[in-house]
Amino acid sequence: MALIPLNTFKTKTARVLTGTEATTATTVYTAPVGTTAIVLMAQISNVSTASQLVSLVHFRRNRVLADAQGNGAQPGLTPNFLVKEFEIPSNDAASVLAGKLIVEELDSIRCFQPENATTGTLQLVMSILETANT
Repeated sequence: MALIPLNTFKTKTARVLTGTEATTATTVYTAPVGTTAIVLMAQISNVSTASQLVSLVHFRRNRVLADAQGNGAQPGLTPNFLVKEFEIPSNDAASVLAGKLIVEELDSIRCFQPENATTGTLQLVMSILETANT
């Protein structure tokens, strides 16, 4: 059996596509089984000639049970917006993550432009640190 490396740095890139909702957006990254990831940086560049809107979503795949005090329960298959319809001016970029984000096993980061967005090109770059759970 192959072991998962303790720490692995990765860079993920994606062209942001038009989508209708967070559950059908482009999946940019999914934390592998046995791994927890830390998103260190997420930046979106607008390489178009017009302002563009973008949404970035943390998608919780698995349900989280409440702790011993009954707090913190979360349903599975839940989109949580990090930014929603955030405007980026033409030929500009924005950091869409203030701080770091933990992405647990099988959770994902998704990104999309609203369905009614003007035609343009957005590019996403993320720096990620993956670490083995065991």
